[in-house]
Amino acid sequence: MAATEAAADRRIVSSVLHHLSDMKYKERRQLGPDQPVEFMEFRPTLVPSILVNKMWADEGTSLLWKRYPHLPALSGMNFDRRQEYANKVERLFVLGPSSDSDEDLTYLEGLTWPNLTSLELEVDWKAHGRSFENMLHEGLEHLEFSGPQTGDSKFIAEVLLPTLFAPCRNLQSVHFGPSAIDPEDPVHTRALSDVLDSVPSIKDVRIMNTNFFGKDLLFGRLIQRPGLEALELDLDPGLQLLSQLSSPSALSSPFASLKHLHIMCYPEIALALPGHLRHIEDLQLDVARIPNQPFLDSDMSILDELLDALSQCPKLQSLRVNIGQLALNFPSSSSWPLLSGTTLIKLATGCSKLQDLSLLASESAAIDGSIISSAQFDEFCRNAPHLKNLSLKFHPSTVIALESVAIQSLGKHCALLEVLRLKSALQLPTSTVLDVPSRSDTARATSTPSQMIDNPPVITVNGITHGDYPGTQTVSVKPLFPRLTHLALARPQSILSIVNDTYTISSSSQPSSMIDSSIEEDLVRTWAQYLLANFPRLEILEAWGDWAGLDNESLIYFLPLEEVLASTWEFLSGVEQDMWEDGVDSDDLGADVEDWGDEFEEDISFDSHGSGEDWEKASLINEFPVQDIHSVHLEAYEEEPEGSITPGGKPDKEKEAFFEHVKGQYIG
Repeated sequence: MAATEAAADRRIVSSVLHHLSDMKYKERRQLGPDQPVEFMEFRPTLVPSILVNKMWADEGTSLLWKRYPHLPALSGMNFDRRQEYANKVERLFVLGPSSDSDEDLTYLEGLTWPNLTSLELEVDWKAHGRSFENMLHEGLEHLEFSGPQTGDSKFIAEVLLPTLFAPCRNLQSVHFGPSAIDPEDPVHTRALSDVLDSVPSIKDVRIMNTNFFGKDLLFGRLIQRPGLEALELDLDPGLQLLSQLSSPSALSSPFASLKHLHIMCYPEIALALPGHLRHIEDLQLDVARIPNQPFLDSDMSILDELLDALSQCPKLQSLRVNIGQLALNFPSSSSWPLLSGTTLIKLATGCSKLQDLSLLASESAAIDGSIISSAQFDEFCRNAPHLKNLSLKFHPSTVIALESVAIQSLGKHCALLEVLRLKSALQLPTSTVLDVPSRSDTARATSTPSQMIDNPPVITVNGITHGDYPGTQTVSVKPLFPRLTHLALARPQSILSIVNDTYTISSSSQPSSMIDSSIEEDLVRTWAQYLLANFPRLEILEAWGDWAGLDNESLIYFLPLEEVLASTWEFLSGVEQDMWEDGVDSDDLGADVEDWGDEFEEDISFDSHGSGEDWEKASLINEFPVQDIHSVHLEAYEEEPEGSITPGGKPDKEKEAFFEHVKGQYIG
């Protein structure tokens, strides 16, 4: 009776459907054997709910049109029906027709959008703007505009910008995409400044990598704008703004309310900013110069100087610093910016609310952490207990001192970590297990890695007893990282990596017969045991280069705990994840091949591993099924068949130089 009453209550039904539409689930997909594995995110469909009855259909369709409307569906309706659905829309992304398309958008003309608050337009305004003009109204709060334009710079400055801003008197944020303005015909920021001044309600301006020029002038006006809370832009190359930030005539109180800043600038500008960022919570600095500039002695310590200055920002919660090309051959694969342990400690102490810290150097460079001691790293972790995301792109050869201790320090002091990317060859299995509970706690042991975050699971690892494998014993452990979903490490040096580095890395060409199978098995099992016990929520395992710092590619393994031995073997060997076997589509995998992760889903235990069956499957990962008259069996081959495609790693997309495409005539 209660369920029937609930299903007939419009308020309850609406709440249930909102909750369902917010749910997400993730799956691995691989479109072909020569394609990388991808992590796809999906939402449950509301179609079955809409088919329940008229009331459920009304609530379900209202929710779909409120959040994820499909505008072409309006073309088949009469005007009144189109308007009825337009009234429901609150957020809208519009992708305009291509230049060679004959799509007719007249069905949108004449409609009003009274509840629309967020609009993303990827539209050629000169060709199709008339159909979208009514979407610009007083209730609009967020406007994002992108897409190539056929109108020239004069059209954009004199027609497009006034048309976009004039009706939107309560606009809160405005974003322009990189493709909106032709780089061969840029627009001066004066036109943008004028329309921004006409809408004082705007608190968020983002024009990073757009083809406006004269951005220093815009920046100079925005730093004095009352109420500005978020700003993203790349400054003109040079030091023209330095006098406004650090000279005796500098502005007294710029950025009085700024909380979010993403800026691309020279290092001297970056160093002058922190003293003015009293309220900053989220800061991203891309630091670089025009390529081929002479090297300055201060460039080597720029990262240390920046973090030291930023320790004055007590409200800082998220900090991302990327050191791009500062001078000829700096940073590079052989010349790295320094980072000291004392600076890390000072940053964590001064910014006690820090949750997200990412320190990067553009490819093929890294950070020199050779003057960070294990004691200093432990103190940094102790002073940063709120960290949820930590990404430090060290050169692995410079942080050997941290290899055996970093994971314990992070697990002991940073229990909230969700993403850990540390470019260091950490030796996980040799790390001491922390916080070992008493034997009475084993009654709370769980059979699956997915547990409520507020009650971290206690996992019993009871399948490997002392004597089975050297240095192991039966223990009950509380996971070091109960929340962690993404773990990235430099691929460690091991018997697998040493042997496989002499061959072309491929998911189908590894001569595992070169390695003693018992040694290989012990190594992979030990790593797999550690991952299962200490990272119960792990969704992504990433090999971030290798222990020597020579391999800068990133190999990503999705859902590694589902096939833990196979994923661990791939990670240690430097092999790309592959879901294909003998040309079978990835969606059909599992019908004929037993899931290696089944026994782990039933019980996170190594009790059943004594037979070696699971290990045999993992060790044959690079072999292929052979059919003869009597049977189907696995057989190794020495070379790839002629014509096969060898998957390779996917290089990082980090930028090397930020200002290499800037034209001199547009500077200033």
